[in-house]
Amino acid sequence: MKVPLINIVGDYGIGLYQLPYPIYTTILTFSMTGFSLAVAKLISTYNPEKDYESVSVVFYMSLVTITIFSFLFSLLYVIAAKRIIAIFKWPSDVLFPYLALAPALFVVSVQSAYRGYFNGIKKMYITSISQILESIGRVGFGLVLCIILLARGVSLSVAGALLGASLGALVSLAFLYAAFKKQQIHLNKNLQPLFRESLPIARRIIILTFYFSLSSFLMSAISITDSLFFPYFMNMRHYPNRFTSELFGIFSGKAMTLIHVPLTFSISMAISIISYMSSAKTLSEKRKLIAQGLEYVLLINIPCIAAFFFFPDTIINLVFFNSPTGGKVLRFSSLLTLVISLVQFSTSVLQGLGRFLVPVKSILIAIVIKIACMFVFIVIYNLNIVGCILANLMCYTVIFLVNFLELKNQNIDAFSVNKLLYIVISSAIMVITGSLIIRILTESSNIVQGSVLVIGCIAAYTIFLFIFRVLKFSNLKQLITR
Repeated sequence: MKVPLINIVGDYGIGLYQLPYPIYTTILTFSMTGFSLAVAKLISTYNPEKDYESVSVVFYMSLVTITIFSFLFSLLYVIAAKRIIAIFKWPSDVLFPYLALAPALFVVSVQSAYRGYFNGIKKMYITSISQILESIGRVGFGLVLCIILLARGVSLSVAGALLGASLGALVSLAFLYAAFKKQQIHLNKNLQPLFRESLPIARRIIILTFYFSLSSFLMSAISITDSLFFPYFMNMRHYPNRFTSELFGIFSGKAMTLIHVPLTFSISMAISIISYMSSAKTLSEKRKLIAQGLEYVLLINIPCIAAFFFFPDTIINLVFFNSPTGGKVLRFSSLLTLVISLVQFSTSVLQGLGRFLVPVKSILIAIVIKIACMFVFIVIYNLNIVGCILANLMCYTVIFLVNFLELKNQNIDAFSVNKLLYIVISSAIMVITGSLIIRILTESSNIVQGSVLVIGCIAAYTIFLFIFRVLKFSNLKQLITR
């Protein structure tokens, strides 16, 4: 979504898009992650026993609970709009994009009750289909509205793009409701138990939601500090609002969008490591799984860091061809790829070991350090967006160090230094190959140069991983199946 959007509305437009978005995603952490998992957990305890009355009570009570809470959150979100914009010194143009997300807060939240139900009865393919439909609808409707409203100004155009989230969610909700009508064969239609057991069930759902959402919420809070405090501190240095929005758009809309490509793999590996560790019976088995998982994370992220650092302009020109600014920001941000991936992985390992509160404490400490660093780097040293990037580096590094020390205390430190060295050497050879490609194709178009660069770098890196026997065909098959 962000790539074509940036090519349509430019750096200022993506800045307006990114400023309210972290607030939206942070609020949705409770429904999309926590609430859905809570409902799934409760239903999965009753469904195998064929206790369909309890399944009915849990589902209908969850639907009532999330409908009430999501409505109240959406209402408060709208009421607080102008106050939030004023407090954090956002440009006035951000009002329409901010309000455009309000309907999605309600619709997306209501979906979580249905997704929790289907996950609880082990019909996860239905949830997956709904997510695909939602993504297609969000991108499709969003881009159409963005293009249609562009003539009325960037602010309304971005608002149209964000409104696509609501329309995509409506499509997904319609599919979930239709699927639910076909699946609810055993559900008790008598709602009397719902009213008799409503408070205990609602209490359990809310407690479990809070429990599952805590780490995800705090991770989202790290991102939200950027959109809240960066404009505020930039305003203290008397930077124009438009310049601030453009800088923030380049960082969050371009650099972080590219960085999240390899991080998607890290997130998947982090989620899967928990289930694999649950089945491991001995410490040695867990250490082997963790070492293997970390190896896969580094295999993906280290070459991406090298590419972002050494070829930022070529990558930006290839992806954001209509708005080719931001190469220096991507270069400064490249190290975030490594530290964020390590934080995601180490947090999941600790959760798999039952050490749930350690990541929470480390994130809370890091958020305070990040805000202090943002003030020092932006207000005192006047580093503007570079100060924001450095503050993020400090933040994620602190989280990883705290997590790493706890893993050391748990005797989890297994990893091959030789493999790490070979990964670094393969990445260095990849950079040399990429430099030669750019030199040879100097007169070629950005698309040709960028495409050949990506293909050549991937090929060189992969070949030398096989030469150094870091990667084997058996490992590749295992990596793909995971």
